[in-house]
Amino acid sequence: MRGQLSLDLLFAFVLVTLTMLNLIYLANNEMAHAESFDAMAKVRVFSAEIVDHTAKVYAVGEGYRLKEETPQISGATFRITFNGVANKIIVNVTVDGKSYWIVKNSTVPVTNASIVVNSGESFWITTVRIGEMLYANITE
Repeated sequence: MRGQLSLDLLFAFVLVTLTMLNLIYLANNEMAHAESFDAMAKVRVFSAEIVDHTAKVYAVGEGYRLKEETPQISGATFRITFNGVANKIIVNVTVDGKSYWIVKNSTVPVTNASIVVNSGESFWITTVRIGEMLYANITE
C-alpha cells in the first residue's frame, strides 16, 4: 500500500510539472508573437508617416527640411530607401535577425537615395531641385 501511494504521488507530480511547463511554453510563445506584432505595427506607422511628411515637405517647396526620428525598437536597424524610378518609399527594418519590409507609393517625385539609421536616431527629409524638377530627398 505504501509503494502504491508513492507511485500515485510521483505520477501526480509529473502531471502537474508537465502542465506547468506547457503553460510556460505557451506564455513565452505568445510574448514572442506580441513583440513581433508590436515591432511590425511601429514600422507600418513609421512608413506611413514618412510618406505623409514627404508630401508635406514637397508641398512647401525648395529648400524646406523636416527632421524625422525612427521609432524606439530595441536592437532595430532601419534602411529607408527612396526609389525615384518606381516612385516608391521602402522601409526595411531588421530587429534581432528578423526583417520587416514596407513598400509604399510616393505621392510626390522622389530622388534615388538610401540611408541606414538605428533605433531612435534622426534623419532629414528635404526638397531638392534637379534641373527643372523638384524632388523629395532623404539624408542623414
